[in-house]
Amino acid sequence: MEEGAVIEISRERKIPAPAARVWGVVAEAERLSDWYARAARVEVLEGAGLGRRQRLSSQWRGQDSEVDQVITAFEPERRLEWRHEAERLGGQPAPRFASETILRIELKPQGSNATLVVLESRQQPADPDKEAALRGNSEYLGKILETSLERLEKLVTSEPES
Repeated sequence: MEEGAVIEISRERKIPAPAARVWGVVAEAERLSDWYARAARVEVLEGAGLGRRQRLSSQWRGQDSEVDQVITAFEPERRLEWRHEAERLGGQPAPRFASETILRIELKPQGSNATLVVLESRQQPADPDKEAALRGNSEYLGKILETSLERLEKLVTSEPES
C-alpha cells in the first residue's frame, strides 16, 4: 500500500475445526455468500487460485452494489487475500473513498482440531477528506467481520467431515 493513513479493522475467532476444513470453505468463491456477510452473490470472472477475478454482489444502503476483486494471496490452509479493483453502486462507478481496499483471511492452526481465523480489512483513504468517512464506517465494518466469523463457524462445524 502507499504511504499515509491506513485504516485496519481486524476480528478473530477460534473455530473448532482443522484448518483444512476451514480452508475448504473460505477458498471457494462460490461459498463466499454462505459466510461472508457482505456477499449476497459471487461470480468467478476468470481464473482460479492466485489471480482469480471475482465479482461480489450485495446491497449497500438500499442500492445494488458490485465489487470486482482479484485474489492477491492464495496459500492453502494459511492465507487468502483479495483487493478491490472496481466498485459500482446502482450500476454506476461508486464514490471513491479508498484508493485501495484489501481483505485478508488468515488461518492459524490451534492444535489438530481448532483454527484461529483472522479477518482483516485494510483501506487506504483516497484523500484526507475521505479518511473521516472511512473511520466512521469502521464500527459497521467490524460488525460485518464478526458476523462473517460467526457464520463461518456455524457452516464449518455443521458440515459432515469429508
